[in-house]
Amino acid sequence: MKAQLARAMLWCMGALPFRLNRALGTGFGLLLWYLPNRSRIHSRANIDRCYPDRSPAWRRKLLRTSLIETGRTFTEAAWFWQRSQQRVLQLVREVHGLEHVDQARHERRGIIFATPHIGAWELAGSYVASCAPLTVLYRPPRIEALDRAIRRGRERLGSIPVPTDGSGIRALHRALRKGEAIGVLPDQQPRGGQGVYAPFMRQPALTMTLLSRLAARSGASVLFVAMLRRPEGGFAMHIWPAGEDIADDDARVAATRINRETERAIALAPAQYMWNYQRFRQRNAEKKAEAQPAMTE
Repeated sequence: MKAQLARAMLWCMGALPFRLNRALGTGFGLLLWYLPNRSRIHSRANIDRCYPDRSPAWRRKLLRTSLIETGRTFTEAAWFWQRSQQRVLQLVREVHGLEHVDQARHERRGIIFATPHIGAWELAGSYVASCAPLTVLYRPPRIEALDRAIRRGRERLGSIPVPTDGSGIRALHRALRKGEAIGVLPDQQPRGGQGVYAPFMRQPALTMTLLSRLAARSGASVLFVAMLRRPEGGFAMHIWPAGEDIADDDARVAATRINRETERAIALAPAQYMWNYQRFRQRNAEKKAEAQPAMTE
């Protein structure tokens, strides 16, 4: 019954005209703002932690706006998954930095598109998939019925989802060797042993090492992308190359670069970042101690 309800809700959100879908997302976000919930608790804690020098009123306004944007991200994804790639890309009104994609394709080294949890990252994935064959890691949701719907939706938008296991990692390497593109969420919480602590918004955060290892081994170009909502409607795509130290042999140096580029994305539209994501969750006391040197490097 739970799976059937989830699928029905996903279908209903996707069936709405986009403007009504956006309005529904705004409503979800306002519920997150007014009602007690974990998203509000985690978002408030992270915003207070990352912007201690800002006034309480400023942080409160950012919290409210970010929860509204989170609601929009949720409903928009359902809409994207039920449309063709050609249809969803009609919503992209501006593209900044496309020359970096053209240069990377000309060099035929493969491309790693790093998309933080900001704005409409599902739409960002569809856009870059229109530029080059795109393979992405995919961690299935707990509800199997949603897994099928999301996987088919992403395939419809042009990407090739692969599992977050050894076979998936090998698929990423193969794609890069062929000069194709892969997609990575650089601010995703890594599993045990697959990350190092590095400063993020002046705080220690467990950061993935996979992206940097892929870049170092393949020599691929690393481009950060952010698909942001425009106040006047539609979306604006921003693309820029990462610093060369993202492939540094020192995992902590490379992780610091990942976080710096993620901060650059956040600076474009702080309210559109997913602040309820627990970037600062500590695994254990030992790793808390490990994090301290990262702040002085």
